Amino acid sequence: MSKYWRYPATVLGCLRNGEITVILCAGIGLADGGKRAQLPIHIIPLDLRMPNSKFDVLLERASGSFVKVLRKDEIYLNCD
Repeated sequence: MSKYWRYPATVLGCLRNGEITVILCAGIGLADGGKRAQLPIHIIPLDLRMPNSKFDVLLERASGSFVKVLRKDEIYLNCD
């Protein structure tokens, strides 16, 4: 079992200094409207920081922290 969860995200905008607000899991199951979350700006590549950009984020199960941003077509191989 992987120690990460992978969630789809859409950029809402940069509403706070050093953080980018995203909507997680919009349109998926019970979270139809999605959940708003703040990601540290340094983990998001420059070309994915624009509003409405779509990518996936990895959430570490144990700590509950966001650890990596993945492009939609990028495969993450957990080698732990």
